[in-house]
Amino acid sequence: MNRKYIQALAAVAVLALAAFAPCSASAAVCTNKMLAGAYGVTVQGTKLGGLGFVGQQVGVALATYDGNGNFTQIDTVTIAGNVVSDFTHTPATGTYTVNSDCTGTFTINFTDGRPTVVTNFVLVDNGNEIDSVVISAGGAQGILATSSVGKKRFPAH
Repeated sequence: MNRKYIQALAAVAVLALAAFAPCSASAAVCTNKMLAGAYGVTVQGTKLGGLGFVGQQVGVALATYDGNGNFTQIDTVTIAGNVVSDFTHTPATGTYTVNSDCTGTFTINFTDGRPTVVTNFVLVDNGNEIDSVVISAGGAQGILATSSVGKKRFPAH
């Protein structure tokens, strides 16, 4: 065989292998370890029912995730303009699970009388942001129509 034929065959083989190689951007796998560190969170939505005030709900929180499925949170929340929690309460605790497709669920157990809240979330920007929506409060749906965005306070660069 001549040398040019072998070079051409080698080039075709390399291109064929490259075409079937997994793309690193689409092959990213998320784990609990991706959700680690302190996140500043904004909360907005509506409290539709349950005990206490109902109406527009807004707030801010500092949530700290350990990378192993546990977190703590302090927050300040208002409902219909009334402060219902502030940073002085004992931190809430919770657990979370991150799925391989970067979706997940967390449960937060408040220490100040508010009901347990469960959310679904999506991790974005390599775990530097968590976008969530409440799916139940106190074990019931239809009480909170609330979402939040959490951004990592000190992302790695």
